[in-house]
Amino acid sequence: MGTDVEVLENTIRSRVTEKVLGSLESRKPVPASLESIYRTKIESALRTAGWAPFHYPRDVDGLAEPWRAHILWNSEVRDLSRFLSEELGLTSKEPQLAAACSALVVVTWLPEETDSVSGETARKVSERNREHLAATSAMVQNFLLLMTAQGIGNYWSSGGAIRSKEVFAALGIPPTEHLLAAVFLEYPEMKDLTQGQVERKSGGLRERRSMGWLRTVSEFRS
Repeated sequence: MGTDVEVLENTIRSRVTEKVLGSLESRKPVPASLESIYRTKIESALRTAGWAPFHYPRDVDGLAEPWRAHILWNSEVRDLSRFLSEELGLTSKEPQLAAACSALVVVTWLPEETDSVSGETARKVSERNREHLAATSAMVQNFLLLMTAQGIGNYWSSGGAIRSKEVFAALGIPPTEHLLAAVFLEYPEMKDLTQGQVERKSGGLRERRSMGWLRTVSEFRS
């Protein structure tokens, strides 16, 4: 067992992006006993992830945080897969991602409206919105690392069709919220409960990482 710093560094470096695509026929529903265990883990992880820093209170519905998290457990996420394919007629990856995952966390952020303001006020609102979005991203990263640390597969999707007004209405998400992340989760035990073909696609940017973006300021120029 390494130090806390070593454990954290390993978690950050070992997290991988993996899309898991399948059909409702290829994945068995999550057993109730297993889901009960992971409900506790995921809800606890989200509460911890919510300690991400934010610079401005959003103050919507009495909440300071600029983000919201909407959890779909296995039954609901399977219903979502059916809705996307049967009701919306989608042939894209979203119905397959929903069918193959164990649970889904939809993370949204709440931008401040700029339509009724202008000039300096609009500029300040725009700056606050960037802060709200950055804070929500930090919350999502916290959650991904907590999932990785517990061996739960995770994939941060930008959402695609999940950001549509039809899906938001079906999920009860207010239109004032904007989608930042659809986090598809796979419980490790579910890998052994596959009934048919499941496709796994690794992220394409991992091998392109470098340290070229890191620079030390060696001279201060006034």
